[in-house]
Amino acid sequence: MKITTYVAGQPCPPARLRARKHLTAALMLIVAVSAPSAYAGDPCKTVLCMFGKFTGNSGGSECVAPEADYFAIKIKKKRGIDWNATASARGQFLNSCPTADRGFTKKINDKFGKS
Repeated sequence: MKITTYVAGQPCPPARLRARKHLTAALMLIVAVSAPSAYAGDPCKTVLCMFGKFTGNSGGSECVAPEADYFAIKIKKKRGIDWNATASARGQFLNSCPTADRGFTKKINDKFGKS
């Protein structure tokens, strides 16, 4: 039986490599599950600003971040953006504001959800 000694700078033995891959995958899973929502903006402020945009008005500098929160929601697939899923996710974000009128959020999302 041959005993192999590994020196710094040489490849890891297969068992250590597999263990490292499993540990990396577990850490990535923990980070993904515990990460805050990507859409952490205020959905109610976004509804107000997007309604202003819908009606042709501007909310000024106060609406830059809420509009960016809305348009940052993108669901990707292998070859680009899945626009139907993106529109659905954007609509859910708008509807997460408990005081928003669902009729207005639908109109906003119908106009901007796939853009």
